[in-house]
Amino acid sequence: MSAIDRDKKVAIVMNELISEAERDNYIDHPAFVADLDNLFSTPVWGFREITLVIGVASLLNQNYRASSGFYECNPRPLFESSIRESLVKYNIPHRKSGPLNVAKATQGINNEWAAQRKPKKVAESVVNLVNLIESYSTDEIKNLMTALVKRLLKEAIRVEAIKVVTDPKEDPLFLYNISERLINEVPDGGNTPQRIIGYLLSSYHETLKTGIDVSGHEDSASTTNTTSKKPGDIQEKSTDIGIFNIYEVTVKSFDQQRIDDSFQSVIQYDIDKDNTIQSILVICRIKDCPSNIERLNPLPYIGKINKGHVTYHFIDIYGWIMSKLLAMPVASRLMFHSLINDYISHPNTSEKVKILWKELH
Repeated sequence: MSAIDRDKKVAIVMNELISEAERDNYIDHPAFVADLDNLFSTPVWGFREITLVIGVASLLNQNYRASSGFYECNPRPLFESSIRESLVKYNIPHRKSGPLNVAKATQGINNEWAAQRKPKKVAESVVNLVNLIESYSTDEIKNLMTALVKRLLKEAIRVEAIKVVTDPKEDPLFLYNISERLINEVPDGGNTPQRIIGYLLSSYHETLKTGIDVSGHEDSASTTNTTSKKPGDIQEKSTDIGIFNIYEVTVKSFDQQRIDDSFQSVIQYDIDKDNTIQSILVICRIKDCPSNIERLNPLPYIGKINKGHVTYHFIDIYGWIMSKLLAMPVASRLMFHSLINDYISHPNTSEKVKILWKELH
């Protein structure tokens, strides 16, 4: 079927499942209740999302068998272009490509697949549910999927209750302290520091109307620069001279392998854009710098390393944040606090980040 027809049919299926779930018009059958509950026992949301994709695909096509041919339903567009629209509408936490992240290009969602996934117990529950789906009638699949959707709706309500309602604050010491704790306690795979650095830059430029565009910071930290076709985690760009600052933001070791990977991204970007990047600003902790770094004295600047024609300048993340906050006008600091609050309030932001944010306020 065409993409337009698929999206229409998926919308009908999802609306029906959500409507039935809201009216509690389903039965939590003993055959699947424990396995469904297992899907919500892990922060790896992809397990519940892949089950949803398989269930919806089975309702669209009675001959679909995920246990032997998972990709025959075209799961990426099915989830990203169709199912996700309903998840967004009801503020249900989800990942951009959750099902694909746990599928890992496997041929079938079966015991062999589960043996290679973590947590294994949750993956086994997915397989149990797939086996049920493939043995169920259409009405039984609808009942199972309604029970899953009900749990997704409950999750949306639970996450919403963690949200913080607060007025923006401009005190630089307060903003520094909350930034430091967020970075140290809930780095969230690098997403937290990347957002903090990006929002500090963007709020500065937006309130002062500098005309400088800041980009990259709202991408997932797990997205590689090569995949996203960008030269670094964050870029500052002007219409006159193009990209003039490129940032790598990390709270993990920025070792020689990271430098080599970054350099390859820069080379590819230069080829694609007919550009010549000569320096990268690495915002990190002192302990994350390479052991062979050429140390210099003035903090927050730590030192540098040369790789080919590119110089990597290492800057202490804490000193950089404080210096940026002090250099900002009040309006920029207020905007920074609002941007961070909006990001953490989003349904898809990690729950542990939300919990700490609530504690901080």
